[in-house]
Amino acid sequence: MKRLIIILSALLSGCAIVPMGVAHNACELIEITTRETMMSPGWYISAGQVLEACGEPDATKRAEYSACRAEAWNGYRPKEECELP
Repeated sequence: MKRLIIILSALLSGCAIVPMGVAHNACELIEITTRETMMSPGWYISAGQVLEACGEPDATKRAEYSACRAEAWNGYRPKEECELP
């Protein structure tokens, strides 16, 4: 039984490991998407948190600005309230 737990743990941990190149490409893809598309405000906030974990400087502040601009674009607030980071 103990051996089975050890084997299962080893197999499952191998599934959770992401190659560094794949993680880097995913971070780049999210960063490009936040710059090039118009998404919902909540998406920008979530993407900013991911980019912050990827090591992007000021990702959270940029995401908050983008979320504000998306709200302004949708008519929920004046665009003058949005401050550049």
